Amino acid sequence: MNIIPHHFFQTALSVSVLAAFSVSAAAQDEVASAQEHDLTTVHVQGKRRDLNAEQLLGGRETLYDEDDLLSSDLKRRRSASLGQTLEQISGVQNNSFGTNNGLPQIRSLSGPRVYISENGLAVSDIASISGNLPTAVNPFLADKITVRKSSAAVLYGGSAVGGAVDVHTNLITDTLPDKPIAGKLEVSGGYNTPTLEVFRLDGKAGNFAWHLDGSNSKISEYKIPGNSKAAVCHDADSLFNPQTGGVDSTLAQSCQVNVRSESVLNRAYFPYVHGRYLESDGEAWLKQWLDDGYIDSVQDIYKKTRYYGYADNPLYRAGETHEKSYQLTGIEDISPNPKGKLTNSHAHNQSVSAGVSYIADKGHLGVGVSRHLFDYGVPGFAYLASNTRQDLAPINIQADQTRWIAEGLYRPAVSWLENVKVQSAYTDTDNAEYLGDHFANSLNSSTRQVRLELNHRPASFWRGTLGIDARRRHINGKGNDRFIPDSDTHEHAVFAVERLKWKQLEGELGWRFGKVRHQTDLTGYTIGRGLNEGYIHDMKDRRYTLHSGQAALTWQPWQPLRLNTRYSRSERAPEVNEIFASNRHFAILTNEQGDPRLSPEQAATWEFGGDVDWHNHRFHAAYYQTKFNNYLYLGHTGIVRDNIPVKEWRQSGTKINGLELEWKYLWQNSRLGDWETRIFADLVKNSPISQPQSADPTDAEAWKQYLRYKHDGAYMPNMPTSRYGVGLNWQKNQWQAALSLTRYQAQKRLGRNINPEISFGGYNVWDFYLSRSHKLSQNSSAEYFLDARNLGNAEIRPHNAILKHLAPQPGRNIRIGARLTF
Repeated sequence: MNIIPHHFFQTALSVSVLAAFSVSAAAQDEVASAQEHDLTTVHVQGKRRDLNAEQLLGGRETLYDEDDLLSSDLKRRRSASLGQTLEQISGVQNNSFGTNNGLPQIRSLSGPRVYISENGLAVSDIASISGNLPTAVNPFLADKITVRKSSAAVLYGGSAVGGAVDVHTNLITDTLPDKPIAGKLEVSGGYNTPTLEVFRLDGKAGNFAWHLDGSNSKISEYKIPGNSKAAVCHDADSLFNPQTGGVDSTLAQSCQVNVRSESVLNRAYFPYVHGRYLESDGEAWLKQWLDDGYIDSVQDIYKKTRYYGYADNPLYRAGETHEKSYQLTGIEDISPNPKGKLTNSHAHNQSVSAGVSYIADKGHLGVGVSRHLFDYGVPGFAYLASNTRQDLAPINIQADQTRWIAEGLYRPAVSWLENVKVQSAYTDTDNAEYLGDHFANSLNSSTRQVRLELNHRPASFWRGTLGIDARRRHINGKGNDRFIPDSDTHEHAVFAVERLKWKQLEGELGWRFGKVRHQTDLTGYTIGRGLNEGYIHDMKDRRYTLHSGQAALTWQPWQPLRLNTRYSRSERAPEVNEIFASNRHFAILTNEQGDPRLSPEQAATWEFGGDVDWHNHRFHAAYYQTKFNNYLYLGHTGIVRDNIPVKEWRQSGTKINGLELEWKYLWQNSRLGDWETRIFADLVKNSPISQPQSADPTDAEAWKQYLRYKHDGAYMPNMPTSRYGVGLNWQKNQWQAALSLTRYQAQKRLGRNINPEISFGGYNVWDFYLSRSHKLSQNSSAEYFLDARNLGNAEIRPHNAILKHLAPQPGRNIRIGARLTF
């Protein structure tokens, strides 16, 4: 794997520093010149932002990279993964897969139901199929991140049925920068945090604007407050039943432990025993009979019924119910369980991007390229069985992505048509999994996407867009441990969003019509035993027609008050793993079986909310409910094969409902500075609509609903827990500080993994941020900061984390660094 040389970043950082000092010196010369020539008048001409489809869809929340108190959330929240960066937004949590990657989970939905994009175009979506693989976006280089917590399927298709996240960078700019060259430089490191080097340069030459950025992040391992594995992984009462000898195999597999036991004859259970055994030489006699083969075991001399030669058993106790008892002899770790550190939690990630745009009065045209490299371990994880090797080995990921993008916008001289916007991207991604340093398998993809928008404004009260969205993806793999075969996906759709405003009312209507086609190629692929074995040969070509629509209404009866309601009906086609998977998927410790017979999901969502902005008080509340028809979930079969459970993709009605509350208050004081307080809370429930206590096995649909309730429970497993938190932000002159406390409640709404889920309890997370900035010159400044997370050193095992049994989130970590802006 070709890693970007470290000296590239050293050179880039050096160039950035030299540019900064050059700009600083030039600025000082300009100031002196201005003083000599008495330049007293400065004209600043603003530019109205071009209308696009993303602006028309409501229900969004945006984090900005700015320096004022209310808009600097992104600067204070940036983390190694996108999920960690956004997890303090109400309704959004981090769906982590270890410490090195995590995706945003919006109102309990993630993966193929949350659309992740960069500058409006989808990034590689393989991580939604296998959560241990990376998502190639870098929060440290983002200008802003926009989150949609309700369905955005009208704009982006079924992969946005649960929401969307767009990371906006300046790779292709639509305006000329103010200065010939400007940039940012950041260097940081510290305790229990990666070392980080980030640079960004923006400039212009005539009508051309250019952009260059890069990052380099590295850590050898993370420290944690206790053991890598949860305490329940060595709790005999949770793992073992001494009455029946039964082992909670699901828990043992999640913990990667072997539970060993032996059976012990319960002599008090039998009323009668052979008379010879009661004589003085009984033990010698028993040994002789065992040696001579007259009896096979000690149990043969005990009886429930009196026979000739048998006598009353002096050890007998009436009421004993078990013939044998079972004794735990040991709990053996299959994978390491170190204390104070996470084994195999190393990470080295790099990126570099470059773009150029031609800016004209009527629009712009630009191209860009980015390159991401990932090399990291999945902490606490090891293969239990593999076609590649059978011995224990940690799993490591090496991935790279190259992405080419192009964008054009034209403003025609037509009154009703504001602009025509075209975007396209080609993304090539290689994801390789290694057992130690031995190649196991790969899951690679190449994706082409084209998007066209006709953004119009027929009247002052009417804005809208008409668009076309097309995408083609090819997935291929290598190695003996592939869980899905090669596949091709074709998607194309037309969409429209219209927004109208009349007095205190504002309405929104959207519609999308699309088609999805999945085809698989079984050449060189070994189909595993299971459900899909009987269907995949005859159902290799699956086609779906999808319809999505939405309507929203906002009423502002009073200037500080806004009330809104939103309804959406969205459809999502099954992903390729949900229909074609047919083998062991070690990343999720499951033998994953798809089903080509599955139908598209249908989600109907109602959302009611309100906002109050009055006298520096800001209050937001939202209640939502989504009912899924044909909700796709990975259900238990009760079968264990190759030491991992067999699960099948199934469909059933599912209901999601939740509540989000947030209050902010801004207090400004000339002597004490500006203060902002924040209080928030959120909760979400995700459960089957049908919860039958019994069913007739001859009724296929009723039996399916019963099995889901019996095996997966009254709530979906791995559901995010409820939270509440408080925050305090402060700013005065060059100083900024932020302190927050978030309480994650113990999960009370537990599902089942055949056996009931286990709650890991609640925990508190304290975070603190402090920075001081100062001017170096008229056009350059420096900022020094301290960013501390999990100050209480809590053991954090989020209930929605796949690897919570094996790997907690990092303990106390403190990052210290400097930023240079010029």
